[in-house]
Amino acid sequence: MATNWGSLLQDEQQLEELARQAVDRALAEGVLLRTSQEPTSSEVVSYAPFTLFPSLVPSALLEQAYAVQMDFNLLVDAVSQNAAFLEQTLSSTIKQDDFTARLFHIHKQVLKEGIAQCCGATDCSREGKKHI
Repeated sequence: MATNWGSLLQDEQQLEELARQAVDRALAEGVLLRTSQEPTSSEVVSYAPFTLFPSLVPSALLEQAYAVQMDFNLLVDAVSQNAAFLEQTLSSTIKQDDFTARLFHIHKQVLKEGIAQCCGATDCSREGKKHI
């Protein structure tokens, strides 16, 4: 069913209320960014940018995105598993960005200790891994 945004877009008061509710929801859900005025403080934050309405995408571009999705996912997976490449590529960012540095430290710690989390549809109870 198609949505008629026209009437909503005509009602400025309703649109402002929708935007206010969306910002409140973003803040409640933790969709946050540190501010440029206080870039190292977690006490001063703002909501991350978002759109209220879906963006129109030409169907040809959408089909291109679908066509490369599997290859892109494989690339991201391969990069995520290449620790040396990640460290080399992110080295300057790790030096400048505390958040990325902490994430990369966690990544290195997991590699060192080994992955303890169960993957897929398994039960990781004391009885051991068993397929559900």
